Amino acid sequence: TDSKNCKYAIKDSWVESTHNADDDMRDEAKHLHKIHKRLGKFEDVKGCYPTIIAGGRIRLNRSDDSEAVDDTTASILGDLFNDVAVPLGDSGSENSSNKSERSFLVPFRVHKRIATTPIGKPLRHLDCPLKLIKVMADVMRVHGRMRWDADILHRDISTNNVLFYETDDGQDVCGLLIDFDHAIDCSVANYRSHMDRSGTLPFMSINNLETNVELITGLDDWESALYMLCWIGTYGFNADLASSKEVYGKLKIRKWCEGLLDDIVDSKRKDMSFSPLFYQLTKVFLPYAHVETLQDLTDDLRTALFENPNLEPEFHGALSKPDELDRTNEIDPVANRKHKERELMASLQEVLERYAKETKTLRISKI
Repeated sequence: TDSKNCKYAIKDSWVESTHNADDDMRDEAKHLHKIHKRLGKFEDVKGCYPTIIAGGRIRLNRSDDSEAVDDTTASILGDLFNDVAVPLGDSGSENSSNKSERSFLVPFRVHKRIATTPIGKPLRHLDCPLKLIKVMADVMRVHGRMRWDADILHRDISTNNVLFYETDDGQDVCGLLIDFDHAIDCSVANYRSHMDRSGTLPFMSINNLETNVELITGLDDWESALYMLCWIGTYGFNADLASSKEVYGKLKIRKWCEGLLDDIVDSKRKDMSFSPLFYQLTKVFLPYAHVETLQDLTDDLRTALFENPNLEPEFHGALSKPDELDRTNEIDPVANRKHKERELMASLQEVLERYAKETKTLRISKI
């Protein structure tokens, strides 16, 4: 490729990390190198994930010609960084020289920079639900490839991390999944011990909100994708303006991001368990052309994830129910579905691909 015609996205960030780069479980550059190596042979996801050109930790040369150091909050603050640390579980009345026993009031953050291609546009530049469906089909297809062929779980599907760009012939759009700061390499031993609650509040899955790290799988990202589609359907492509709309306070979906976390979880569990409650969400989607297609898609995705007809009743819904074999116990279908991750992810992708294919003619006419 002629480098003069290439355009690169530069991401400059300060992220919480480990002192030792080898122990960094959320190294975006490392994840992107692995993804490129593992997925390069799959034509169906070409251009749907960032190709890393260069990137890593920023290192600084000191004026005294000593060895270069990572640019971190600790290197900037020097001795002051240690001075603002207190013993864990203590108000600071005791001293501890062991860093593992100390709680740092200033997080240890590392300065990182990466260059990637292609460059995508935010979803607010879309104007048609049919294009959104194609974008999401691409994004969730590469999400599945990453999960099963690269052992990378993204963990933050949101309106900020899903971009798009026009294809070279200008006849269609392509989805682009970005931002792997919260991604986890599932091939690493004890990878779940490095998980915590992450994501964008309205789109966070039930497991994520409850910090059930032992239960989090690719299905949680699919749950986030469903919430994201509902959010855009309700507030439009420029969903960032949602909170400023007068109608915001009257909409049922507002409960996904207001109040205590327990209240948000309760609302999502109920909305996903009952078709009539879910319909109360989708019936107020904005009247875009072909919005009915987006309504049908979200309903089919909810069914495929929460009421999949190919699974037994104990996997249905999102509310706990009595165990028929032991009435003293309850079954949580959200937890149970962890064991059907691959099967359900395939079913969900099949739904999205079908809608993307069926709407292609109409979609291209909108380009």
